[in-house]
Amino acid sequence: MKKNAMAGFIAMVLFLFAAPAQNSAQAERITDGPQVKQVTATSAEIAWSTETPGSSIVRYGTNPNALSQTAEQPWGGKRERNGDYNHTVWVKNLTPNTPYYFIVQTGQGKGTGTGAQSQMQEFRTGAGR
Repeated sequence: MKKNAMAGFIAMVLFLFAAPAQNSAQAERITDGPQVKQVTATSAEIAWSTETPGSSIVRYGTNPNALSQTAEQPWGGKRERNGDYNHTVWVKNLTPNTPYYFIVQTGQGKGTGTGAQSQMQEFRTGAGR
């Protein structure tokens, strides 16, 4: 009986030390937005907030099934009084009077695990001249 108990104890200790460590950090989370702040005939300003700093990426296109273009800003975000980080990306060189679909992504902030991605949204550029 002692032999079986000891073997069970050793197996449990080995399992605990061999098991991969769980990442205690939380995944990045979008706390506000994204919002389309301004739209012209050839550009759009898109903004959102996260709990931690990270990359600011907008994936966009005229086909909702092919968001093949990317606009980015440097890693970080502007920290606000409430502690959130605001991300702003200008999407440029757009075609006038055209609907565009987009998602925003914030890459992994320091120690936050995985990045965050928004639901797909849409905007239309202005008519132009």
